Amino acid sequence: MILTVTPNTALDQVVEIKHYVPGLRLDILKETECIGGKGNLASGFAVDLGAKSVSLAFAAGRNGRRLAELLRERGVRADFTAAQGETRRIVVIVDEEREIQTWLVPVSLRVNRRMEADLERRAARWLPKASWLALCGSLPPGCSPRFYYRLCHRAHQAGVPVLIDSRGPALAHALPARPEVLRLNREELELTLSERIPDLPALIAALRRLVAEGVQLAVCSLGPKGAVAVTGTSGWRFVPPKIRQRSSAGSGDAFTAALLVWRERGADWPEAIRWACAAGAAKALEARTDHPLDLATVRRMFRRVQVRKL
Repeated sequence: MILTVTPNTALDQVVEIKHYVPGLRLDILKETECIGGKGNLASGFAVDLGAKSVSLAFAAGRNGRRLAELLRERGVRADFTAAQGETRRIVVIVDEEREIQTWLVPVSLRVNRRMEADLERRAARWLPKASWLALCGSLPPGCSPRFYYRLCHRAHQAGVPVLIDSRGPALAHALPARPEVLRLNREELELTLSERIPDLPALIAALRRLVAEGVQLAVCSLGPKGAVAVTGTSGWRFVPPKIRQRSSAGSGDAFTAALLVWRERGADWPEAIRWACAAGAAKALEARTDHPLDLATVRRMFRRVQVRKL
């Protein structure tokens, strides 16, 4: 079972339009309410790929209850800690002509130390059944910057490996706990390291520095350009097939889900990351943030992902 944690939950309201022009009346082609939040999405995609998943999160208000309902409908066990305020409702504007997205992100819910302790207790109950723990996304207001560090430490006490998909202080504070896998995009990597990464050699060097901190695998996803991954002894560049992308929103979480599902099944790193690239590409074919992954499409993409050793 893949256990995910999403401290900063969201419902996504995906609005599809032909062409986004600020200041004009824009006709909506389609509007969909979706699961949001990195870990919640990863849990849903893991279930699509045939795994079991439990989603832990802070959630609040009507949006939090609706999110739990959507996850249950997807086949994910939602075990949420009640927080203050309201779970975010993020508006994702999908521009079909330009194949780009715009996110409108409201103020988050709030948590305190008592709520953190409650979620940590829930994690302790689920960890003995878990094959992986995925710590995903930003931390909401009031949350300790060491929250991921404590969860990573608990997972290792239970013998469970950890993937972190985060950035900035939340990730920096967690690194001393030595998570097994870091997954970032280029922007998140630059924010975490406080430096610009202009080219592939700089990107590889940055990932190697993270591996030197004790991480087994550091992987940077590059959207339609694929991914770069580094371990202590090897490195790879993954190039996915060219597609007509409808929305990349959720593709990184499909990447995370497939990576963990295939590691759970015994794949080595190159094979697991190749499946991850395939899942990310399959998700990008659809506008909905949480559009279910079609396994046949993922397999077709997998056959077309190129792997190059660094």
